[in-house]
Amino acid sequence: MVIRYQILRQVLHHQPVGRRQLGNTLRYTERTIRSEVDYLKMRGAIHSTSAGICLTPYGEEMLSEIDEFIPFLYNTQTLAERIKQKFNLREVIVVPGDSYMDITVKKDLGMAAARHVNKLLFAGCTLAVTGGTTLAEMAAAMCQGNNTADILVVPARGGLGEEMEQQAGAIAARIAKAIGAQYRLLHIPDNLEEGTAEILKNDVHIQRVLDSIKSSDILVHGIGPAMEMANRRGLFAPELFLLEQQQAVGEALRYYFDKKGNIVYEVPGIGLELHDLKNASEVIAVAGGSNKGEAIQAVLNGKRNTMLITDEGAAKQICS
Repeated sequence: MVIRYQILRQVLHHQPVGRRQLGNTLRYTERTIRSEVDYLKMRGAIHSTSAGICLTPYGEEMLSEIDEFIPFLYNTQTLAERIKQKFNLREVIVVPGDSYMDITVKKDLGMAAARHVNKLLFAGCTLAVTGGTTLAEMAAAMCQGNNTADILVVPARGGLGEEMEQQAGAIAARIAKAIGAQYRLLHIPDNLEEGTAEILKNDVHIQRVLDSIKSSDILVHGIGPAMEMANRRGLFAPELFLLEQQQAVGEALRYYFDKKGNIVYEVPGIGLELHDLKNASEVIAVAGGSNKGEAIQAVLNGKRNTMLITDEGAAKQICS
């Protein structure tokens, strides 16, 4: 089952793909790949074209079914339980691999997040999302999974200056279109001077969007290493020096945390604030990679999350 899962996963992320490429990537013998590919063809999970092997709709369904068993097949469930107990979380999902070393694992993270969020959606709920590459993968994997009505999707904050498809507003819009929901956007940058932010908050149109954001039922956010996020935000030298002095290691929702989960710095901006999280029934962090283990721990130490979706690379760092 593990080999078939790996083949289906590789075909999903790289289709059309050849058998030789599958063998080189997965490091199985040509005989093993040929045997398993023939079996999956016989089951109707994949089909061959002149360009290579592609997944069928049944193959996508089979992959989703296998996904339910992956934590037990890869023993990631043990890591998930340890993290769950350590941070008193409602649920933890750990996907195999390390997205820092293998970019396709980030797609698996996105798919896992999309499946879980689809299960949580209910009629009349408001879903808030942040930006970043991992949440962009989640948006790409979202699909109409239920018949819920009147769902509203909003960005948890303004734009950060990332690529357009990685911005919170673009991700919110893409999710809304995928699930047939409504969406509202916040057409302002995330890193504003404090005075400017306060003036904009009084604008009637912005206030209307902010009211929706602050009353969100479900929040899905990313986590980043503090200094990496500070540089992406374009913070100035005095602010960078302050973060180093305060030993900031993680960032989420414009807040910078030290190892113990204390907030050591906040970037002025417009959007969801930490005190607004009391209104949300689910606060889900989606972040992975062995390079983010310390940052994830710092944010979780703040005890504001209900759930974590991560990968094996980060999970091992968190549990070490």
